[in-house]
Amino acid sequence: MLIRGALCALGGALVTLVILLLGFGGPRGFARAAKFASVLRIIRTQFVGDYDLDEVTDAALAGAVGILDDNWSYYMDAETYSAYQDSSANRYQGIGVTIMADEQTGGFLITAINKDGPAQQAGLVVGDIILGVDGISVQGGTSDDLRALIQADYGREAFVTVQRATGERWDVYVSCQEVYTDPVSSEMLEGHIGYIAISNFRQGAGTEAAAAVNELLEQGADSFVFDVRSDPGGLVSEMVELLDRLLPEGELFIQTDKHGHESAEMSDARCVEMPMAVVVNAESYSAAEFFAAALHDYDWAVTVGQPTTGKARSQVTYALWDGSAVHISKYSYLTPSRTDLYEAGGLVPDVEAALSDEETALYQTGWLEPEDDPQIQAAIRALGA
Repeated sequence: MLIRGALCALGGALVTLVILLLGFGGPRGFARAAKFASVLRIIRTQFVGDYDLDEVTDAALAGAVGILDDNWSYYMDAETYSAYQDSSANRYQGIGVTIMADEQTGGFLITAINKDGPAQQAGLVVGDIILGVDGISVQGGTSDDLRALIQADYGREAFVTVQRATGERWDVYVSCQEVYTDPVSSEMLEGHIGYIAISNFRQGAGTEAAAAVNELLEQGADSFVFDVRSDPGGLVSEMVELLDRLLPEGELFIQTDKHGHESAEMSDARCVEMPMAVVVNAESYSAAEFFAAALHDYDWAVTVGQPTTGKARSQVTYALWDGSAVHISKYSYLTPSRTDLYEAGGLVPDVEAALSDEETALYQTGWLEPEDDPQIQAAIRALGA
């Protein structure tokens, strides 16, 4: 007990020191740190119930960042931060499928399968419905329930029960491993229109999208449609890499820190000068809406779709010594024309076009083909094709 008490006291002292060193700051810094340490001491010495001191600390830190009232700033415990790092690299632990709830069975309909991924190798196909994992039913559960069951088998095979479109049930072993999700897909549409869909701007997206541009140019593309609908954004560096490939010499991305210090990302003279359109919707966030706005500012592309949300802050992630991290808004940013997208209320497309409820459902499952997509077709018309 004495050793445990001494360790707790040492932990409290270290917490206090860390808070001070990280800039709790100002003349009242010690008082604030001491107050926090006192609350932890009272919990430790007086609370009659069970608790986990790490969970208490994580909750306190999450609350501290949460009170900033900024949707883009948050604290991540070690487990959450590890998952965030995987997500930022377009990696995750799983079997390589995209799913949605199936109302009829209560299971999960496979709407897309990663090429050469574990699910495809095991023989699963789009249209299969996952009903259970390792003998545990997922019918009526949540996608998080299914994900947890599959990820519990990471590094080995999951025993998956599926229902085929014919109604036949099938049990299959599927390897659960680290899966890479390609954020970029491309194809040549009729009329030599290069179509590039970007699902996010996380690690590798800019490089892949720029490569897709080059490949489509080699195939004879004479115009482009970029689809960043439902793209949550990602890394500034990836977005800038693609914009640099497309736009002429000039400013691309201007950001300002809390002290008013301004910096700008620049484009070189190499560019792609031909008709372009960018398709956006209300879920085109951050780098996605900025990508569209930057092309629009240069009068390089027409924007099509629905108004975006409006985000004008970029974030930096600070890893902490115990594997946790703080993801916090560090910069405000402006488009090349020095427009603040937050103050502007987002990007209003040059050509507004919407999907019906039925089309939205098909789009979300990946089953809405470009020729049947009113927003893509509106973009093609805007190109004059």
